[in-house]
Amino acid sequence: MKGESAQTVHSGESGSPGAVALVGFMGAGKSAVGREVAAALGIPFADTDDLVVAAAGPIASIFAERGEAGFRALEACVVTAALREAAELPCVLAMGGGAVLSDAVREALKSLSHVVWLTAPPEELWARVTAAGAESRPLAVDEASFRALFAAREPLYRQVATVIAETGGRTPAAVAAGVAALLSRASGEPARTSAGGGVE
Repeated sequence: MKGESAQTVHSGESGSPGAVALVGFMGAGKSAVGREVAAALGIPFADTDDLVVAAAGPIASIFAERGEAGFRALEACVVTAALREAAELPCVLAMGGGAVLSDAVREALKSLSHVVWLTAPPEELWARVTAAGAESRPLAVDEASFRALFAAREPLYRQVATVIAETGGRTPAAVAAGVAALLSRASGEPARTSAGGGVE
């Protein structure tokens, strides 16, 4: 599986680093960390949730009108298109928390050298989501269902990841610095950032 090795940053003919996808549960900090990583690597940043909104309107409205199945079908189309573009034009791509539910998305992620799983303890993720306003997240109904959903998705994040980055108790800048360092190293197992930004 792809998640069994951490790979080093590669450069194309232009000298640009390879594309990086950020995956993880809601509240993990994918957008905030992604912007920092993109700035550090000198490549563009895109958020697939923003791409979905641009295509079809607010996510909460899509859920209300089409249900989760309809949203996931739309999301898979948008994300796989973005991943195809990222493979050709390096960027940092922050993906929606449920994007990895799609077989097509997981397959498309194989085209990228770097898939970073941002994670934190579920209680911290829940605190972040509720502090930011859970009404914008249709699946953040209550903490018990939130934790169950986190547990169900965790194996999928692990399956696609080449790097695991702990975000608990850390700023986006600190996490991004750890990710940039990890992408320059090779390991036989998924690399992991520690609280201090080093490699565990």
